[in-house]
Amino acid sequence: MKIKTKLCALLLAVLTAFGAASCSTADQSWSAKMGDESLPVGVYVYLFNAAISAAEQEEGVDSSVSLLDQQIDGMSAEEWIRQRAESSVREILYLRRQLDELGIPLTEDEQESAESMAASMWGYIPDSVKKYVSQDSFVIAYGEYNVMYAKLFEAIYGEGGSQAVSDDELKAYFEDTYYDFDYIFSSLAYKEDTELEDEEEDTAMTEEETAARRELFEGYAEQITAGELTLEDAAEDFKAVIGSEDDELKSELYSGEYLDSYFPSEIHTNLDEMADGEVRAFEVTGLSSGIVVLRKNAISDAADEYLETEGNRDSLLSSMKAEEFYDSVEAGAAALEGVTLNTEAFATYHASEFYTFTPSSTDSSEE
Repeated sequence: MKIKTKLCALLLAVLTAFGAASCSTADQSWSAKMGDESLPVGVYVYLFNAAISAAEQEEGVDSSVSLLDQQIDGMSAEEWIRQRAESSVREILYLRRQLDELGIPLTEDEQESAESMAASMWGYIPDSVKKYVSQDSFVIAYGEYNVMYAKLFEAIYGEGGSQAVSDDELKAYFEDTYYDFDYIFSSLAYKEDTELEDEEEDTAMTEEETAARRELFEGYAEQITAGELTLEDAAEDFKAVIGSEDDELKSELYSGEYLDSYFPSEIHTNLDEMADGEVRAFEVTGLSSGIVVLRKNAISDAADEYLETEGNRDSLLSSMKAEEFYDSVEAGAAALEGVTLNTEAFATYHASEFYTFTPSSTDSSEE
């Protein structure tokens, strides 16, 4: 018996290093219970893996270093991941309870939607996760979770909801967070394909060409401001300059958050400084380094049409209330009474089984 015990202890130590613990006596049939409800352990395992992905996106996490060697919010990444997964398990029970109390549990059609959603994503789940997660567990952890989350959100903030958001509130939010603008862009480093006379020509601009392009764009802005030219006419002139057949005037309507993610930082900075109708020429840096002539349009003029377009209202409502709703679900789940978590089973799963650190090619080349 002693030999058997020692062998099991040795095997447990080895397996734990890889994130498994088959010698554990923990009941692996459930992850959480509340009343007569019970969630399978696979629900927790999927949410544990999802928490790893969430951890990688947290502010301050360094992608050039193994996630498991870092801290998040003052705790080890492993502990943060575990707490996030446990919170998500509780959230499933919370969402079910809230919908039941409102008298709007998932309908058969919504349940089918959850199953369809899960089926479409099942092929993307890593084998290391599928080892512990059945498709039924995945339907709960992914499909039902997302359908319930969206349904409760709509029940609270949608038309007739307990905290329904009016069109006037949405319009005010839109005008505070969105930007309507038009611009012409030119690189100050490379010529456009349409400017090249043959395939062997150097694409890099000379200093003289760069200076000429800068002068051209600054001149556009000065003429437009003086009322001697329109931005539309400037775009047509630039189109002729570079011999392009494409429309060089771009019209955009985006949130500030989108600008920060996909546009050079100078765009957002200048738009915040500009008055409606103002036109500026300025250089931008980053991947799209060059110069732009940009016109800021009155966002209020775009509000009504934007809200009347199908899908935009829901998208705007989601953006407006997403953080508030997430916080309320997280807090409600944490305060939910009568929940028992199978922490003994949870302890047998470790991030090292589902996460592999792969240094980027940039990091490798620098070593």
